[in-house]
Formats: sequence, structure tokens, C-alpha cells
Amino acid sequence: MAVWFQNMIREIREHTERMDRKQKLEYILTYYWYHLLFVVVSAGLLILLVRHLFFREPPKAFTCVLVNQTVDYARDEELAADFAAVSGIDPERIEIDSDYIFSYGDVKLEAANESSYEKFFFRWGEDELDAVLMPESFYRHCRELEYEFADLGSLCTEEQKRVYAGSFLEEGGRQEALYVEDTRLKPYVRQTEGDRMILVYVPESGHVEADRAFLAFVMGM
Repeated sequence: MAVWFQNMIREIREHTERMDRKQKLEYILTYYWYHLLFVVVSAGLLILLVRHLFFREPPKAFTCVLVNQTVDYARDEELAADFAAVSGIDPERIEIDSDYIFSYGDVKLEAANESSYEKFFFRWGEDELDAVLMPESFYRHCRELEYEFADLGSLCTEEQKRVYAGSFLEEGGRQEALYVEDTRLKPYVRQTEGDRMILVYVPESGHVEADRAFLAFVMGM
């Protein structure tokens, strides 16, 4: 590559020796534009490779998305910062994202972004989600689609289960969700009458300690 580039520079100098600056530029653009394009593309690919290998963002330690809440990035960052302060997790490694507004079943929203529906289930399938704040109706919708949820009972301490005994949504003897109105999440979410907001966990997210830490943060315990 270096030899090829040096030869190209030498050829340009030989052919443009008697030309003024404008003529040199026109000559280069006419006869060597594809060479220059190749150099630019190669440099760009090299920069991307170096960035990918040495400057990648650290993997997320915990990801929680909010379904059918107001898209509010300031609120999302505040929630992430508050959780980070309690858990000790680097806030850069916590993702809280409310950009998930969509219609489903009998729920029809004017502000729905249907691509976020596909994105949600894609991220679920790729194990990119740890927790989800969702309306109870969407939980029922997911169960109809045969999606499974983690048992919060396996993540809680006995004291947490005792204190919040009446706040769990139970299915088949499992504590699959936590109603948020009596938790520290209440100020962060907007409740819809007749469709309570719940916190659920995606099975086998791989971030068990962070999952437990978020539950402890939510419960204030």
C-alpha cells in the first residue's frame, strides 16, 4: 500500500512538473480521482477498525426499557443516574430507554411508532433486555404470544418478598411482575387508569447481580 501510494505521488509530480496549481488540481481530479477515492475509503475503514478494536463502549451492565410511556430522555437519564448512585454501577453502563411506543391488541395509540414494536421483540430475542416497565395489558399480550418472564421471587430476599407480598403479579405460583405504584418507580412513570404499570424481568438476561440491585433500588431495600 505504501509503495503504491509513493509511486502514485511520483507519477503525479512527473506529469505535473510544468503545470501551475490550478492545472495540477484539474489533472489530479481527472486522472486520479478513483485513486483518491480508494485512499479515502481505505482510511475510513482503517479508522472504523481501530475504533472497533480499541475504543468500543463497555458492554451494558443493565438495560431497562419503558413501554408506552412518554418519551423523555431527561427522565430516563435521571432514573439511570439514581440507580447508579445506589448500586455503584457506572451510569455509562446503565441503559434506560423510553423510546418504545406502539399499539397492540385492543390498545391503539396515535403516537405509536410501530418500528419500536419490532425493535422491542428483536432486543428481547437477542437477550439485550434485562427489565421492562410495561402496562399490565402488554404483559397479557406477551403471554398470548407465548413469551416467558423471569420469576422475581428467585431474585428477591425473603424480607423483600414479605414487605411487598401484596404488590406482586402472580401466575402459576410464580411472582412474574411487580406493580410499581408502591415503589420508588412511581415518580418516573405515568399510570393509565385500569392498566397498571408493572416491572418484569426477561429470563436469563445474564446480569443477575444488576437485576437484584435494581429490584433493591425499586423497593428501597
